Amino acid sequence: MGYDTLYEPADIIIYMQGKGIVLREKSLIAVRKDESKIVAVGTEAEAWREAEDVIVLSPFRQGVIADYSAAEILLSRLLTRVLGKNSIFRKKPAIALCVPKGITPVEKVEILNALIQARAGNVFMTEIPVDRFIREFPEKYPAEYRKFRITVGIKKEEPERYVEERLREILAYAAQENISRERVCELLQRVREPESSDRTADTDEYLIYPHRMSAADLMRRER
Repeated sequence: MGYDTLYEPADIIIYMQGKGIVLREKSLIAVRKDESKIVAVGTEAEAWREAEDVIVLSPFRQGVIADYSAAEILLSRLLTRVLGKNSIFRKKPAIALCVPKGITPVEKVEILNALIQARAGNVFMTEIPVDRFIREFPEKYPAEYRKFRITVGIKKEEPERYVEERLREILAYAAQENISRERVCELLQRVREPESSDRTADTDEYLIYPHRMSAADLMRRER
């Protein structure tokens, strides 16, 4: 398992039919250095940041997986917290997964596989934000919605922190290549904002991916 405290954590939300939002946690794991023992997961891991013998890491970077093994453990612990410890003996639940928009097919496969390894059953993925998904999807597609007992959302609650993280990376690279901060600012001024997508149809927005798809399958699906 790799350790990295530099990544801003994502926000993980779990919604259950009939109960509403039952969990909202930071994507953090606190690990004791000498034993590699996990002492806390989720938001409570933040309390261990000052401990000298514990390192706090985020297995998600800007909403996508940065450390696969840690992400699998985190998702497994959070699902167990929601479903109960005896859930490992029950039928694996079908899960709707809401991921950040614009992630690559490879990143989608990593999140799908991590959730499946965390004892999820069939996983259906969409890029619709989780808050909007649980508000709109049941009314528009009730038959499909009934298949998902649980909805998991991976969000960027504080997007400016992700922008700041990316800018720090750019400045570090620029310094490595002897490019001044002033020149970086000039280059930023030249960068045009991306054009908005022309896709507006509901069928395009609610892209649902069955579990165990490969990156190649995902790329073919999205063409």
